Amino acid sequence: MSINFDDCPCSGKNMSYFTAPWILLTLYNNQGAHGYKLKKIMKKYMDDLKISFNITGLYRHLKLLEQRGVLSSRWDTPDKGPAKRQYYLTESGKDCLWRWIQTLTIQKELITRFFYKASRIFPSPLSETQFQGPAGAEL
Repeated sequence: MSINFDDCPCSGKNMSYFTAPWILLTLYNNQGAHGYKLKKIMKKYMDDLKISFNITGLYRHLKLLEQRGVLSSRWDTPDKGPAKRQYYLTESGKDCLWRWIQTLTIQKELITRFFYKASRIFPSPLSETQFQGPAGAEL
């Protein structure tokens, strides 16, 4: 029996791309950015991963983050061109970003340990030197 892995969790299809922390980090460095500018900046960091970046999803995240109080926004109405909503990181947003950094640091360590163990027990193209576990650790 053949299994279709396209919709399996192992495909990564429904895995998070961590849009919220990327938005917060990008706004920390680019206060007053509008949605398309955020998309352009964030896409630059993910292009080589071949991730499709959905602008509708980005705006959904922006709205949710604003409702939570980690972002604020205001309309920029230039003399020429359409009005654009510009987003700003609030003080609560900075706290949220710091919490994301702490959370993702732990997740990164879990993933590193997974690859370290997998490279030793599962026949795959994973190289032993590519995934080194914590010093002296035997997983």
